[in-house]
Amino acid sequence: MADENNGYRPVVYSQEFMGTSLRYNFNSYKILDKEELVLLANENPFSVIVLTALLAIKNKKISDEGLKAIKHDLYDEMLNRDMDKDTLQGLYDFLT
Repeated sequence: MADENNGYRPVVYSQEFMGTSLRYNFNSYKILDKEELVLLANENPFSVIVLTALLAIKNKKISDEGLKAIKHDLYDEMLNRDMDKDTLQGLYDFLT
């Protein structure tokens, strides 16, 4: 979940209509639970995406230029990792 409400942690979806009900229990992934240093150290390429989202949540009032600078720094971080060109391009496209 990419919201800024630390207390919002749904784990169930339910719907009922005309005597029929549906209940779906699920696990969730809360970006606010993650730590910047752990994400930076993580070799998984998608950790850069999660880090970008975390910084955007934490810096909610940042200007568009400030957010652009954060994304640029994270792109530089991706360049420093040993990623193939397609993975790098895919992550960059996802970020933009």
